[in-house]
Amino acid sequence: MFTDAHAPQTIVLTEHNNSDETMTERVNYIDLIKHKPLLAGLSAFQLFKYLIYTLLTYNLYLFVLEDTGSIPGAYPEGVNTDNFVEIYSASIDTASWVLLLLIFELETAILSDERLKSWQGYLLSAIKAVCYAVICYAFYGYLSKYFSVTNVVDISISNACSLSGQGWSLIQSLNEYPALTGENCASLEAPLQKLNNTQIVGDSRSIGLLHNLAMVDVLNAGAWIVLVALLQLEVILQLLQSLSEGFLRSSKYIKAVLYLMLLGAAIYWWIDGSFLDFWDAFLWLIAFIFIDLNILDWHEETQEQGT
Repeated sequence: MFTDAHAPQTIVLTEHNNSDETMTERVNYIDLIKHKPLLAGLSAFQLFKYLIYTLLTYNLYLFVLEDTGSIPGAYPEGVNTDNFVEIYSASIDTASWVLLLLIFELETAILSDERLKSWQGYLLSAIKAVCYAVICYAFYGYLSKYFSVTNVVDISISNACSLSGQGWSLIQSLNEYPALTGENCASLEAPLQKLNNTQIVGDSRSIGLLHNLAMVDVLNAGAWIVLVALLQLEVILQLLQSLSEGFLRSSKYIKAVLYLMLLGAAIYWWIDGSFLDFWDAFLWLIAFIFIDLNILDWHEETQEQGT
């Protein structure tokens, strides 16, 4: 397997015996950035990669704060076993993905093939299986949230300001339901609707935004599941030395479509959602491009060793 500590040499010296010719040096600058040691033996590529991983881990903390902040308005009864996954779907999803990303990094860039075929590899596979189960369960949480926020009922009150000071909240965005006050009530226009079984009120514009954001969450989570399934299959085939060029080409096109979907979701969140959602999605795109590069390097090294 390709390991960062034993990367193939990227500076090739070609010496000609002819005295009229001078020694020439061919440098692959992309590989030079990826493998030239800078700090503590790490290359610029590795430092940037691990910075992205660190930022994603910090984002997990931010998502926990965001999910917790939605409880008073959307879940006045508090957290219980029935709504825990729905409330913390983003946090659970992110935690599982962070752990899964780190395991992919171990498999594709750090541990040797021999270790991956030993008990260490089996342990990582078991942890990944748990992550996959949690990710699929979190996907169920996104679906539940979508059906929850699309379950709205009409209310006969035409002036939202008459509800201020009575424990009502208004829809600002997905997971953002500030208290309805005399200052912000004028932003709502009749006809008014509320999320069923809650005191969260909105108008056609805010409820439409809520529905769109919830649907994008579902599509985004589904696309990531398909993407990681492809990466997992590539890792398995590579370990079996059965990863063909044809499969890599087909996988590349499928992943390109998935990455475009994920980029579209990120841009939508930037426009109509929150910057945190956009920033998190952008970092994840970069992180899994790194995993793709790890797999390609691993495959190329195996091919070179086989020739």
